[in-house]
Amino acid sequence: DYNAMDRILKEERQYLLGLVKRVKASGANVLLIQKSILRDAVTDLSLHFLAKLKIMVVTDIERDEIEFVSKSLGCSPVASIDALVPEKLGKAELVEEVSLSGGEKVVRFTGVTSSTVPTASILVRGSNNLVLDEAERSLHDALCVVRSLVRKQFLIAGGSAPEIEVAVQLAQYSKTLAGMQSYCVRAFGDALEVVPYTLSENAGLFPVEIVTELRRRHAEGE
Repeated sequence: DYNAMDRILKEERQYLLGLVKRVKASGANVLLIQKSILRDAVTDLSLHFLAKLKIMVVTDIERDEIEFVSKSLGCSPVASIDALVPEKLGKAELVEEVSLSGGEKVVRFTGVTSSTVPTASILVRGSNNLVLDEAERSLHDALCVVRSLVRKQFLIAGGSAPEIEVAVQLAQYSKTLAGMQSYCVRAFGDALEVVPYTLSENAGLFPVEIVTELRRRHAEGE
């Protein structure tokens, strides 16, 4: 029955228009929509109504990003239109879609005033997932170094220099001890030399020469 179908379509239109008007009444002018597993989270008609009311829509936000996005923008997730109230909204000076080289687009939020957690986004791009994963790991390592430096402001040298220094100090300390204690302390120091030995071996160098040279230079106070 075409009349019944027309009536259903008209009711759907009215229902969607009612939802969109409630979104507008809340004061929201940007909507972030979580990706839906079962069906499309938005329809063409709802997007049309929202565009008419000058409300920007960002779709397909991943479920595991919701908490991060909420903290960064100072807003709260809303599961129902009834819960969409001004108190749950975030505030930003500018939300814009930016085109990148290669034709890709990203949505950029700047001037966020409602969040207590200052956030900066680093956009990592690569030719394949392997490159992206490696870049992400490198970034994570770098951020961990910065975090550690902020917490405790001192550095030690790398390349197993700390292990060799401790090994040299333990060797000297073991000479002041007697019997089994001396032997144990010396053995512990020798065990630490496995680190520079393994590092140099993995780097394709000559481990014995490297460890001997390191030990000599540390003994001379370098």
